[in-house]
Amino acid sequence: MRTLVLYETEQGSTQKYAEDIAKAVGGTVLPLKKFKPKTIDDYDVLVFGGWVRGNQIMGLNKFLSYWDAMEGKDVIVFSSGLSVVSKDGREEMIQLNVLYPYHLRYYMLRGSFDFKKLSFKNRLMMNMSLNRLASQQELSVNDQQLLAIKDTPVTYYDQEGVNRIVTVINKIALEKIS
Repeated sequence: MRTLVLYETEQGSTQKYAEDIAKAVGGTVLPLKKFKPKTIDDYDVLVFGGWVRGNQIMGLNKFLSYWDAMEGKDVIVFSSGLSVVSKDGREEMIQLNVLYPYHLRYYMLRGSFDFKKLSFKNRLMMNMSLNRLASQQELSVNDQQLLAIKDTPVTYYDQEGVNRIVTVINKIALEKIS
């Protein structure tokens, strides 16, 4: 069984996850920008990972633009962001990214964040959001933690999430053999 893992990254977390998933299943890993859609038929399982900005999975729309060519393939999408993984958060991501019409598996992974590594555009947008948040009268604990990320990088790696995705890919492989 051939697996292709594509990714879109900003901080490097999504790339690390994609590389680790591909390595664990003996798959191929590529940044989405280097993907050639004509190669879809070379793979049985397609995995896409994108980083999250404002609850939107970056690169997802481009990946899903190849949906018709993915017919008959097993498709897995994962996102990497600052949000703490939860059932409600996962459902919100599915709704906000309009994943419900697609027959795919979605996983939410927590990623690392370093404000200084953001592109100029994303740093500007994040600054505006954090300034708006800081101007509020009362801040929740989550809001206070969010404000602190500007000065304190967050390092997180979701090994359990990676293991879940790898297990699913291996299960798909077993089903295709039998």
